[in-house]
Amino acid sequence: MRRAFRRYALAAAIAAISVPFIAHAAAGEESPPTPTAQVFPTRSGMGVTWTDIDASAYRVERKQGSADWQNASGELASTATSWIDGSLTAGTTADYRVVAAYSGDEVTTSPSVTATRAAQDPPVGDVDVLVLDADPGDGATWLRNEIAGPVTVSAPVDGYRTLSAGTLKLRMPAFLAGPGKYTLQQSQVAVTQGDRTCAAAGLLTVSAVTYTPELELETMAASFTTDNTIGGSSCAGAESGPSVDIRIRSAENYHALAVSPAELRAVQVRSGQSAVLPAVTVRNLGTQPVTIEKISITSGVLQAWKITTNDCPAVLPVAATCTVKITFAPDFTGLTRAKLLIADSTSRGRHAVVASGTGTSLPAMHYVTVTSTFTGNVVRWSALATSGGTPVRGYWLHRFVDGAETTRWFDAVGRSGEFTAVDSSPPDGIEYAVSVVNDVGEGPTGPRAKAGRAAEQIVFSSYEPRWEGLTAADLRGQVVSFPAPNSSGNANGAVTSSPDGRTVAYVTSDRSLWTRRVEPSGLGTPVKLLDSTVEITHLSWSPDGTRIAFQAPQPGAADIPCVHVVSSTGGTPEQIACDVSSPSWMPDARTLAVIDDRVESNSDHPVVVLVEGRPGGAFVRSLGRAADHGDPLRVSPDGRFVALGSGSNLTVIRIDSLAPSGKQVSGTRLKAISWAPDSTKVLVLAENATLSKVTVVNADGEPAVMAPEPLSPGAPYALDFSWQRLAPVFGPSPAVQGSRVSLAYDGSALMPGTTYTCSAPWAVAHSCANPMTATFTSSGTYTLELIATEPDGRVSRAFRTVTVDAAGPASHLVAPTFEATTSGTATVKYSAADSAGVASYDVRYRKASYLSGFGAYIQPWTATTATAVNLALDPGYEYCVSARAKDKLGNLGAWSAEKCFSRPLDDRAMGAPTAGWSRTNWSEFYLGTATQTTAYGASLTRTVQGKRFFLVATKCPTCGLVAVYAGGKYIGAVNLASATTQRQAIVALPVQSAVFSGTLTFTVRSATGKFVQIDGLGVRRS
Repeated sequence: MRRAFRRYALAAAIAAISVPFIAHAAAGEESPPTPTAQVFPTRSGMGVTWTDIDASAYRVERKQGSADWQNASGELASTATSWIDGSLTAGTTADYRVVAAYSGDEVTTSPSVTATRAAQDPPVGDVDVLVLDADPGDGATWLRNEIAGPVTVSAPVDGYRTLSAGTLKLRMPAFLAGPGKYTLQQSQVAVTQGDRTCAAAGLLTVSAVTYTPELELETMAASFTTDNTIGGSSCAGAESGPSVDIRIRSAENYHALAVSPAELRAVQVRSGQSAVLPAVTVRNLGTQPVTIEKISITSGVLQAWKITTNDCPAVLPVAATCTVKITFAPDFTGLTRAKLLIADSTSRGRHAVVASGTGTSLPAMHYVTVTSTFTGNVVRWSALATSGGTPVRGYWLHRFVDGAETTRWFDAVGRSGEFTAVDSSPPDGIEYAVSVVNDVGEGPTGPRAKAGRAAEQIVFSSYEPRWEGLTAADLRGQVVSFPAPNSSGNANGAVTSSPDGRTVAYVTSDRSLWTRRVEPSGLGTPVKLLDSTVEITHLSWSPDGTRIAFQAPQPGAADIPCVHVVSSTGGTPEQIACDVSSPSWMPDARTLAVIDDRVESNSDHPVVVLVEGRPGGAFVRSLGRAADHGDPLRVSPDGRFVALGSGSNLTVIRIDSLAPSGKQVSGTRLKAISWAPDSTKVLVLAENATLSKVTVVNADGEPAVMAPEPLSPGAPYALDFSWQRLAPVFGPSPAVQGSRVSLAYDGSALMPGTTYTCSAPWAVAHSCANPMTATFTSSGTYTLELIATEPDGRVSRAFRTVTVDAAGPASHLVAPTFEATTSGTATVKYSAADSAGVASYDVRYRKASYLSGFGAYIQPWTATTATAVNLALDPGYEYCVSARAKDKLGNLGAWSAEKCFSRPLDDRAMGAPTAGWSRTNWSEFYLGTATQTTAYGASLTRTVQGKRFFLVATKCPTCGLVAVYAGGKYIGAVNLASATTQRQAIVALPVQSAVFSGTLTFTVRSATGKFVQIDGLGVRRS
């Protein structure tokens, strides 16, 4: 058995048509290949060809209509690959298939193919050309029109043959069944021109074709047109792709139409005017007349285009030409495109010419914006690529001062983005405008823009020689030099601004510290605050404006940083602490955020902490973030956040919760940080001179470092900077205030007519006077906000953190300590304690008689500084005394617990004595009298109201016993016997559970002859 299946599997794969096997090998064996059949017309009959699949023999079967398949060829040799059916009648149709036979009775059969023999064979002629119609006007394409002949036809290779003429090559299927329309995919057609090739799907229309028995192409008349709806195309650019007319030894003529130019020269026409474009020439280069069906224009702005002349006839003879002209008449500005479309009888069916026109005018009005620093203006306008339909050539910047106008030219060629003009030291009232110049001319001058009031700027220290001293920039980073001469010394070190925004502190190259007034009204004379032999860095101005903190190395130990504080008016600085760096004031003007290596931490690095801003730098609180000495560190104006630059990363920490947020915001190390007035954004300066704005707090008030927004043009020579803004400022305030806080503020940096709103925690913001006041009911630390609104609507703020001691002193009574006294005066002693110190005392009392309740409080002593007072006592009354204190902050403490005592009734106030009692007088007795008896059963009575009772009597060695009855109920006995004689002895009786109201009876229960001497009765309700 002849088997070469693998080789023929490859042949079948590249054939034009693939078919499945219809016979199967025995189990476990590879199936034999199936032939692929194609048909082609010849002058002697219909030809059938197939692939050689190494079979033992072949036969061709034919089927017509509903008849069965018939063996039409008989057995053919194993080497046969084609067969001509000469018996098929002209004009009839048949189906063919090829059967391949193998030894062992195995057979495979090709899929059937259908063929119709032409009624008449086409004549052979002498037209032998390929006509490529690229129609370059229909879209940009590398293909070009070409008519070339004679045509060379290759032998079939893998089911295809190539037609060649001139620089053209057309690859197409090797065999066609006859005249008709064939849909070809992109893989079946390739067009080559020169050294470039593209493939395209489309429709092949064949009007005549015959082959020789030797399978050569004898004659052909056909056209191929690209159709993107069928498949893809790699002939990029052409909207409908190329078309190719094919004539091979044909007697048929062909169409060929040339339209030139493919694209008309672009024109610029003033709006409201018109221009006639160059003529379009149409030439018939084919061998038969071309029907011109229609000539029209398509455009997005159709009213701007019109066909002016058209001398093309309905039928353009061979070799004839005609012309078409169009007019462009815009009523607008800008670019528009159009196509001149020629519908014709060529195989392509239409041709196109591209036209473009621009409506032009003088440039439109343009606008400027003006921002201000304290010493100049920055004028900006956007760069325009075109205006009025033509490229912009430049701009005239107009300056208007007191009716006079000056101009300055700005060339726009090669520029994009934004134009910036800096005007240092401009006169008051200056206005700016811009006019645009294009190819047509200069447009109208735009509306004038006036510089707004300067209230904020960025102030730099710089090492750039041209900007020696201080330099300002607007909030978009555009530098505006200080006016010459700049007498700020050589300000090339640290810099900061005062809290009211009117003064700048800076360090010069000789390491001295200076201040200078820098405000919109002008520049002041620099004032030297401090000479230094070491470098001063990291300046921070206290929120109350009184002190400036800075970092400097420890003398003799340059690697150990120290923090110092100096008065903002000069003087000797105080050293806060060493091994501490990067100071930044908290809003209390007493506490500093620093990087401290004195505290213990879990890392080998210093830690961000809060310390007291006085010598010693006592530790207040850790913020839990490691850092390196000298890293930029800044507290937000409201004191809620601290921003830390570590390398190229920016970290923001919420001080109360220690919640952090961080992000890399630069490609190089951060050198300086400055907060925005609203405490939600910072400016950061990096070593690569990039100045960026970074939002660091989200809408919920939490740290959230966002992507940086670089400012242009940046600060190429900046060493340090400060965000300087005019604002109100709180003056110095006590370290601790009472419940009613009072803060004086200064708004002189702001416009007259500025209104102020005060805001305190848990209180509604309200209009407030100077000083600002707020009342707190509990002690603690609070941040108060002053909101200033100027007449022009600008808002600025000041913050002050205060420590409130809202608690008054705790008072207590020291004396008297007795429960009852026969003295006519009681010395009341009291004391109190408070961290702020006691300023004064109030003392009060109330009293109740032996027969009634307490009366109202009486306060004989108010705001006394004495710690003891004498209270006069009436007999028969109970007195309850209390005291309170006021501290030196004005906090009034609570009344102390009461101390109650009584002065007894005289014995004469007792009821009429029974038999046996007698009265006696003597100065040793209470109130000079006493009532006495020696009789058993003798009684004295007194109606009273009270819980506590005290019997005043004489005690002696011969004294007896007295029983006491309350309303007839025995409540106790008083033994008056004593080893020594005691006058006016006070004996407490048992305390009653409730106030007793009734008669007390005192009855002698000792033997007759025992002496009982009663001197008085004390009564208390408490």
